[in-house]
Amino acid sequence: MTANVSIGVLERMFGVVIRPQTYRNLAYLVLSVSLTAGYSLLLGPGVGIGAALALFGVGLLLLLGCFVTALGFADLERALAVRLLGVEIPQMAVTIAQGASATTRLRARLIRSSTWRSLAYLALNGPFCIALGVSGVAACLTVVVLLTQPIRVLQRLPQSLLPVGGLEAPAAAAVLAFILLLAGLHGANLVAALWGRIAVAMLGPTPEERQLLEAKRQAAHAEQSRRELIVNVSHELRTPIASIQAHVDTLLMPADGRPADVDEAHYLTTVAEESRRLAALVDDLLTLARAETNELRLVVRPVEVAPIIGQVTGALDPLARRDRRVTLAHAEVPSALRAYADPERLAQVLTNLVRNAVNHTPEGGAVYLEAGAGPTTAWVSVSDTGTGIPAEDLPRVFDRFYRTDGSRSRDYGGFGLGLSIARDLVEAMGGSITVSSRLGAGSSFRVMLRRAN
Repeated sequence: MTANVSIGVLERMFGVVIRPQTYRNLAYLVLSVSLTAGYSLLLGPGVGIGAALALFGVGLLLLLGCFVTALGFADLERALAVRLLGVEIPQMAVTIAQGASATTRLRARLIRSSTWRSLAYLALNGPFCIALGVSGVAACLTVVVLLTQPIRVLQRLPQSLLPVGGLEAPAAAAVLAFILLLAGLHGANLVAALWGRIAVAMLGPTPEERQLLEAKRQAAHAEQSRRELIVNVSHELRTPIASIQAHVDTLLMPADGRPADVDEAHYLTTVAEESRRLAALVDDLLTLARAETNELRLVVRPVEVAPIIGQVTGALDPLARRDRRVTLAHAEVPSALRAYADPERLAQVLTNLVRNAVNHTPEGGAVYLEAGAGPTTAWVSVSDTGTGIPAEDLPRVFDRFYRTDGSRSRDYGGFGLGLSIARDLVEAMGGSITVSSRLGAGSSFRVMLRRAN
């Protein structure tokens, strides 16, 4: 342990030389000093002349130009701090009605607190950069002197103050210069870190503005989701409605005008199936709508996992054997296995996963459920010997209306909502859901929940 501590101390001391962030910090400090000099030369005379001529229109225009220029410089400082110091400074956008006049736009900038904090930052940046430039020049001159005139400098120092005893004067001066270099780099990192915090506080939005930004972001995301939902639902409704309409129109035709191969029982069965698909889509959409508005009411409590698995397999086993000729089975689940969940919603999640697995498993395949527990979690997995999911599709399988093969999924009766709903329900119960798959070898979905002792 002592060796690890020593290595850590040495890494902190000497690692500063090889860290890329060190040199980004130095670049930022050098640029800050240079830019501040430019700000002073450009804005100082402009503000002075503008104040002197304030009684005349030209002075006010000059002050306005300096104000706009200063805001541009503040934006440049923000960009440099983000790029070189690695800090996060969101830029607060000004909300202005479309077609607003220049006066309205100017007024909107003037009433923002971030505008005046940005100008205060530029004013504070001046003394900071002057002190930084003086100390930086002094440090550089000291190192240069030690490296270029070691003998003359060291002859004036007492022998006891030499950093490395027994070395000749040039070598000792080089060691001392290296120590000063390390100290300077550490100091530059410290100054950059402190100034980065000041930049975040003065150039970034206030907590209230951050909340407004987040609210706007969520509103934009909700609006985008709403538009996508309308488009997708319209697309999904078209197929079953067209199918129902076509079959009903055929059945309503006079007997002598119907096609000879019309099977009334088959047509009515198709209409019933499509009606059930529409009802399932409506239920799924209601679940999604409740999840979007945080109105999805769950009663999360300790529940036994075994009865829920038995309920799901018992309900879907006839469907799997009759319609898909797929074997559905589950491992023996310990009766003591309990998890924090809403029993009805957990059954809904497992039903969606099992139905999805059955639909994508060819005849003669199998779908298998098993459950287990870790120290703090309980899990249920649904595995199949189906077609599998391509690796590039795995990150998107829980997206709404996403299908790895759209035409095939539609033939199987799915709308691409089951996995999305399963994820929302599991997360609402405080858990998570993951997927692993190999193309041609099947897939496995695992639901992780908090274990109830």
